[in-house]
Amino acid sequence: MIRPILFFVLAIAAVAIAACGNQVTPDPPNAGPGGLSPGYMSLKFDVLGPMNFQTYRYLFAFNTTGNGQTPLTNTLATNWSAYTFSVQAGGTNVGTNAEAFQFLHSVCCKSQQPAYLPLLTVPSQFQYVPNSNGTGTEFTVVFQPLIFSGVATPAPGTTAPPVAPIWLFNAFVAQPDESANLQFVDWLGTTGTIFQSPQLDIRKPFDQVIFGLSAPPPSDAAAQIVSVEIANNPAATPAP
Repeated sequence: MIRPILFFVLAIAAVAIAACGNQVTPDPPNAGPGGLSPGYMSLKFDVLGPMNFQTYRYLFAFNTTGNGQTPLTNTLATNWSAYTFSVQAGGTNVGTNAEAFQFLHSVCCKSQQPAYLPLLTVPSQFQYVPNSNGTGTEFTVVFQPLIFSGVATPAPGTTAPPVAPIWLFNAFVAQPDESANLQFVDWLGTTGTIFQSPQLDIRKPFDQVIFGLSAPPPSDAAAQIVSVEIANNPAATPAP
């Protein structure tokens, strides 16, 4: 069953971001988890069948606030408090490239659905590989976590999300309609509201694989999450 959920798009002109990348360079000599250079994080998203970027949007949703909440599909019940940033690929109004977004929450009305704003990046900060396993069932994004800090000044009446060192996340397959509303189709938990994210301490190196567990899974193999992988190689801390 498809779970409907609505994202309000901020009423501003669309901003294109430089988020393209066609290849990943060889691992540097000091590569960390996932073959990453210091200061980079990688996201891998795998589904059962070849990805359908025209029909579905594949996204990672992050909670960087430190409030301990995992992004789930019960967003209205939780006042969207687990959504601060996302990385998305495919789907109507997003295109076949990947993009990073900042969620903007209303100051006056906590239950109001947040707007989301594309983050401006350059290729050295954000690189997208649409067919990273050669079979069409995986994409990879390599980016600097610092793109989630120093974000754009929020619009009047909204707040910019805080960025704590411990992040929580979830991964979703969603189906946008003509109005850019999203209907969640698959997720990492057994249901859209049952999943506890591992704690991602972005100050430390890690490489974690999480498998999709939805029951029953979507009938379309292009929408069925097999696994996601998140790796991080933090920048070296300068000596005192």
